[in-house]
Amino acid sequence: MEKKQSYKVVITPEAESYYFDVLEYFYKHHSETVADCKSADLLELAIGLDSNPYRGRVVEELRSLGRKHRFILYYYTTRKAIKIIYFIDEQKMIVYVTDFFPCESNQAKIRKL
Repeated sequence: MEKKQSYKVVITPEAESYYFDVLEYFYKHHSETVADCKSADLLELAIGLDSNPYRGRVVEELRSLGRKHRFILYYYTTRKAIKIIYFIDEQKMIVYVTDFFPCESNQAKIRKL
């Protein structure tokens, strides 16, 4: 059986900071058990980009950066989601996660990536 090629997933320092902001929100508004689960699920979804990074949609607001940023959604409630924003370096086989962006945040802030 042929082994599927996988990418390395790198969470940038900026994205790590945004992740901790999301964790702060989770622990403020949910029980510790629920927040633990949601934070693990969010990180697991990001790391899961190693097997199929092209599944995300292109972020139109970031096209001008020329890296074809993409996003996938993590729903932490039925109505609220976090965009995991990333780009792919095909030559190095690396997926760079650049942001964990709450969808209810001001969309104009996404351009400051």
